Amino acid sequence: MILITYSPEKPASEKVALYALKEFMRLEGAPDANGAEYLHDENGAPYFSGEDMPYVSVSHSGDYVVAAVSRFPVGIDVQRQKSIDFKSVCRRFDIDASDEKSFYEKFAAAEAKTKALRTPLAESLKSDNSDVAVFGFIPGYTLALFGEGTPFFTEYFPD
Repeated sequence: MILITYSPEKPASEKVALYALKEFMRLEGAPDANGAEYLHDENGAPYFSGEDMPYVSVSHSGDYVVAAVSRFPVGIDVQRQKSIDFKSVCRRFDIDASDEKSFYEKFAAAEAKTKALRTPLAESLKSDNSDVAVFGFIPGYTLALFGEGTPFFTEYFPD
C-alpha cells in the first residue's frame, strides 16, 4: 500500500506528511505514530523519527503539497503545468517530449523515481520511467508516483 495525501491549500509539508503517516498507520492497523517527527537527512531527504517507521516522500508545486508513505522506498512529485520553453529543457536533458503535457509527465516521473531510488535527476531523466504511475486528476498539475504497492489517495484540509 502507498498512501498519497494531497492538499490544495499548500500547508507546511510537515503537516501533510504527518497526517499521511497517521492515516497510513491507521489503515495498516499498526500502533499509533504519536511522537514521530518529520525530519530530513544530510541530503535533504525526508524521514520519520522512531522505530519501524515507513518511508516518506514529499513534493510541492503551485498551490499543492503531496506526500506519499509506504513500507517500501517511495517517490512522489507534483508539477504545476505552466507555459515554459519545454523544448530547451528537453534539449538540455535529452528528454523526448513533443508537447508540454508529455514533458511534464516525463519530468515528474523522473523526479519521483529520483526521490525513491536516491539517484541523480539527470540519470532518471535518461532512464526508462514506464514503471512510474502518472496521474492527471488535479487540473493544471501532473502527479507522478514511484514505488511498490497499490496507491490510496486522501485529501488533507488544514485546521
